[in-house]
Amino acid sequence: MGALNILLVDDDRILATTLSHGLRKAMGKNISVVFCASGPEASALLATQTFDLVISDFHMVGISGLELLKQIRQDHPKTSLVLITAYGTDALEQEVHRLEIGYITKPFELPSLVQLIQNLIQLKETIDKKENVPPNPIREGNVDSGPLMTKVLIDPIVPN
Repeated sequence: MGALNILLVDDDRILATTLSHGLRKAMGKNISVVFCASGPEASALLATQTFDLVISDFHMVGISGLELLKQIRQDHPKTSLVLITAYGTDALEQEVHRLEIGYITKPFELPSLVQLIQNLIQLKETIDKKENVPPNPIREGNVDSGPLMTKVLIDPIVPN
């Protein structure tokens, strides 16, 4: 993957600024982090820009981070998603896993978030490779033609 474009959604500007700087430092030059403070603001940005990853806080005014990520999953299915929260529960964790959303609880160390992001990127690249593999060609001919599938024609038996 080339440059990684991340949208960070959190109504805590101090945390968002700290995470933004930390991610840029930890992940290198090929990263862009755009910050916004609300779900509606995130939706407006997603309507005009493409992001590889959206990281959203769970607890925000208006729409919750989980509802925002569900909406993003529906509108942008190839975008990787991460939910961060200080209000983790078993039910919430089960829901994000069911939706295939990354999940991390506060407080967390930056390396844990970086590892989660790298795992999501690897998973996406693996899925993209599988989707782009052409199907095996089918060859007609004799059975000794190699490991590819062969087409065998069988004449029906007609009773006398």
